[in-house]
Amino acid sequence: MKNKIDTVDLLILRELRNDCKRPMRELAQKLRMHPNTLLQRIKRLEKSKIIRKYHADIDFKSLGYDMHAVVMIKIKKSGLENEKLLEEVAELPEIQSLYAVTGGADCIAVVKAKNRDDLVRVLRIVQTQESVLRTTSYLVLITYKESFQFNPLSSVLPSKD
Repeated sequence: MKNKIDTVDLLILRELRNDCKRPMRELAQKLRMHPNTLLQRIKRLEKSKIIRKYHADIDFKSLGYDMHAVVMIKIKKSGLENEKLLEEVAELPEIQSLYAVTGGADCIAVVKAKNRDDLVRVLRIVQTQESVLRTTSYLVLITYKESFQFNPLSSVLPSKD
């Protein structure tokens, strides 16, 4: 049986998405709920795997990761070797995200590297994979929105301020 999600659950998810470190009392007060009720609902959302993890928003640029690139990867042919390629590429610590996609590329990798030499090293590793036909790299110059900022619940639900 699938868990039923109501408006209160969506409000909780929106607030946790915006700031999961907020004290429970403060969150309960904002949502006009008893703290125990809020905690029970959050536990239910966690148990049902709607809330899978809590994350820290890390400023990687402050840690010296100045190069940010999007790499389109074209594969030679389909088959099991693609799965192996994806696993090997995903293992690289500089790969922030890796997606199998439709269109002109077969995969898209989002790469964070400390400098140009570091980025070139990662690209060479990807390009020397047996099943890679070619790569096309795009350097990110300005970031307007990061994936962690995605929160469609903000525009769907009314504010409970």
